[in-house]
Amino acid sequence: MNDIYKILVRPLFFRMNAEKAHEVASSLLSCIEKFPVLRKAIETFINTPTQTTNVFGINFPNKIGLAAGFDKDGHFPGICSSFGFGHMEIGTVTPKPQPGNPKPRLFRLVKQESIINRMGFNNQGAESMCRRVQRSYPKGNRIAPLGINIGKAKTTPIKETLNDYLSCIETLDEVADYFTINISSPNTPGLRDLHKREFLDPLLKGIDVKVSELSRENNKEKTPCLLKVSPDETFNSLEEILDIAIKNNVRGIVATNTTTSRPKNIIMNESGGLSGKIIEEKSLKIIKFLHKQSNGNLPIIGVGGIKDVDSAKRKLDAGASLVQIYSGFVYEGPLLVKKIVKGLKKREQWMT
Repeated sequence: MNDIYKILVRPLFFRMNAEKAHEVASSLLSCIEKFPVLRKAIETFINTPTQTTNVFGINFPNKIGLAAGFDKDGHFPGICSSFGFGHMEIGTVTPKPQPGNPKPRLFRLVKQESIINRMGFNNQGAESMCRRVQRSYPKGNRIAPLGINIGKAKTTPIKETLNDYLSCIETLDEVADYFTINISSPNTPGLRDLHKREFLDPLLKGIDVKVSELSRENNKEKTPCLLKVSPDETFNSLEEILDIAIKNNVRGIVATNTTTSRPKNIIMNESGGLSGKIIEEKSLKIIKFLHKQSNGNLPIIGVGGIKDVDSAKRKLDAGASLVQIYSGFVYEGPLLVKKIVKGLKKREQWMT
């Protein structure tokens, strides 16, 4: 099936511009999402093995997740779980719908198996996402956990940012297995300023108060909140971010978002966040640092450049508890998840 994808399907999609191809693929997946029989057939056909792990109080059927950005509005988490993903992270979502940045805003670097995006949190808003997930992938009827990545609107002043995150949490808490607090996209003006203590401490404190309130009101466990960080922060900055996160009961770190830096071999002159194989080493160094600084006590979801068993294993060996893929899924196809999970399980059995 992967050969079919690379020989027939991928060339067809790659003839389209990147965003158009993504829209077509999303429409197809959204269509399949509406038919549980098709979802079950795909799940049975792919037959991804389980490698159950518990992280921040949640059971995951395997360690491979879908990174935020692929399914921005929660149109097809069910079909992604059928492909074998051990969790899906949808979003980034904002309180109200917004169109994102002007097109073109998504570009492939095929030789480097990487992607540049400057999407700008284009999404249909938190209420729309909540209704859709309740209908198609409700809690209590899930193969794999669902994370929701939340952010601030483009027009929200930095000092009013907390209100956007609280609004998303209040709207989506009933359907989220965990939240990821996105402060690290380079495509929303001022968002990365939230890495600074003066903004980050009150932001995370306010979020912790809100999820605690919702826990008491609904007589349930607090929804875990994770923090997604930039790969462009210094180690000194990351050390401070880690201290603030732990103090405010953040349950894990997602490392990392896309980078604004450009290696010398990148000749495409497009602004935005760079993801894929090119940033593997950069994200790996940050995962190692965060794991060491936290003494391995704060779970890390490793993101950036995972395209096969070896690259996933490097993230896990560096200290990640789970990993996520996006660009690798685009370049390698729908059997990538099964291939990685089988490879990791085989290595684990060999070591024992």
